Amino acid sequence: MKMLKKAVAVVLCLAMALSFTAIYSSAEYVSYEDWVEYYKTCDNKGVIMTPGSDETEMNFCWHSDRNWTGAKPVVRLSKNSDMSDYVEFKGTHTFSEQASQRSNNVTATGLEENTTYYYVYGVDGEFSDVASFKTHSFDSFKFLFISDVQPSASSSSGDPIEKQTYLWNHSLEVAFDKNDDISFIVNGGDVTATGSDTAEWVGFLSPKKYLNSYPMAAVQGNHDKKGTQYKYYFNNPNVHLGASPTVYGNGYWFRYGDVLFVMVNSMKINIFDNYALVKKAVEANPDAKWRVAVMHYDIYGTGHHAVQEETLAVRRSLAPVLEHYDFDLALTGHDHIYGRSYFIDDSKVLTTPGFDEGKVVDPQGLMYLTASGSRGNSRMDGREYDYEWIATQYRSLNNCYTTIEITDDGRLILESVDTITEKVIDEFEIVKTDYEFKEKDNDNYLEMIIKPLVGEYYVIFEILGDLFDKIASIFSR
Repeated sequence: MKMLKKAVAVVLCLAMALSFTAIYSSAEYVSYEDWVEYYKTCDNKGVIMTPGSDETEMNFCWHSDRNWTGAKPVVRLSKNSDMSDYVEFKGTHTFSEQASQRSNNVTATGLEENTTYYYVYGVDGEFSDVASFKTHSFDSFKFLFISDVQPSASSSSGDPIEKQTYLWNHSLEVAFDKNDDISFIVNGGDVTATGSDTAEWVGFLSPKKYLNSYPMAAVQGNHDKKGTQYKYYFNNPNVHLGASPTVYGNGYWFRYGDVLFVMVNSMKINIFDNYALVKKAVEANPDAKWRVAVMHYDIYGTGHHAVQEETLAVRRSLAPVLEHYDFDLALTGHDHIYGRSYFIDDSKVLTTPGFDEGKVVDPQGLMYLTASGSRGNSRMDGREYDYEWIATQYRSLNNCYTTIEITDDGRLILESVDTITEKVIDEFEIVKTDYEFKEKDNDNYLEMIIKPLVGEYYVIFEILGDLFDKIASIFSR
């Protein structure tokens, strides 16, 4: 019996070793040893592209050494790999977190679909090496959703930053190896661990092979809020400062094809600023067939963060706004545990025909998706969170990524994958045949936002409202 057990153990160990080799020895994936050597060459001057106001624009942001001539930053765009017949776009620059550097922002316009573009970026005649990106169809497209990259330079973070960024790069390697038709990346926040350490931005920027070729739209997370550097690394479109802009970045929106993306700074204490952002974005895009919100706090999430007071406050203030403006999907991060909710409306879980089979038609309410970690920081804390709103969850220390495809025949197709096993862990499809914008009748934003926060005490606001109406009527006579 002992010999049999020993033989079984040897076979199992050999199988595990072969499995590990199969995953990591692919010629397409960089080895950890090679990554460590490559990482020594990385700095914080890599470019981050972000989607422009719509699919015909591309925004660029990068750090450069401070140039005392005041020369404007430039991006040159060409359809030819030798950069012949390029078009030049000039931008603006600001100070950065480094006294010796500045942050450069340029917007390129006039992009065409299904086209490969080559580009260089620079200041005062000093340009980068040639990089490229490819546009796909503007009618049917796919984007990648990840969150909580959070590279940490602190010695208390466990793995060294080289290991963290190796895993971050590997997440992108697997995603793009399996999906050569991705148009852009959506990031659910916590871009770095402290928001104030340039070394962490070096880590975030290190997968240059991918970040030089795919734009990324990222929201602000609670870790980004710890510092002020986010705003120096992203050139976001349609930024909404509101009445109380933050020092670490603000919400914004962009349109891609038939989809409106509203990127919400859920860290903001001024809830009316977020209401105004959503309202402004929707009213500027009344013909959008799909509305997708992105925020960091997982207001219908998978772990302990989902029921913390700051998250509940955002749920009470923001969920009614998204419901009011007929949003289809909300993408979130924060808990580092993958999960997908049922459709929810007015704090109630809805019964949706076809949901259990993974395909629904013209559903009511919103579905919420929570991402895992992206650099080996996914959670398994030993507890099961049996929240009534969770339809499916995936508990693993492995990173996951999600692709979401929007088709021109009215389908939203979601697929989530474990980046280590490369197995599909979740699939879902929403079909839309009715694109009519169904704004809820309640147009009183005070009631919509304040009432969920104060409950029965809302009567005080009602009394004050009646009083102000009476005073106004007296003075209007």
